[in-house]
Amino acid sequence: MNTQIKIAIYWLLLGLCFLTHTLFHMYGLFYGVDVRIPGVTENEVPVLDQVFNTVIFTVTFLLSLLSLNLSGRGFQWFSLIWSALFLLLNLVHLGSALFVEAFDLSQACLLSFVIAVNVLLTLTLWKSLKKDIRQRKGSGR
Repeated sequence: MNTQIKIAIYWLLLGLCFLTHTLFHMYGLFYGVDVRIPGVTENEVPVLDQVFNTVIFTVTFLLSLLSLNLSGRGFQWFSLIWSALFLLLNLVHLGSALFVEAFDLSQACLLSFVIAVNVLLTLTLWKSLKKDIRQRKGSGR
């Protein structure tokens, strides 16, 4: 499979997993579970949470789209760094879900899948970047 398409699919999968993660959180509503964030007394979503969610969701889907159309070195580095930061975020979040929050099997499984996809994405981006660097050196650029 073409590496560019593989990278775009990985980004798309991550975005879909983030949406699924949110749905899993809200699933407790069907069973009368209070899904509100503890300690939040406001009746509106804080601006920082809105910004965080917008960046997480929008940038992920944007990277999926851009990965189909861009292949420059700067874009490859940005994607790799963003993917590595996501991987770090997802590892911390899985640790929190397993050891800090109330255990939720669906979240634990989904977050494990997210990490697997994120690792594959990061490795694919790294290999692609290394290949591009070797090709540029081989062509005398």
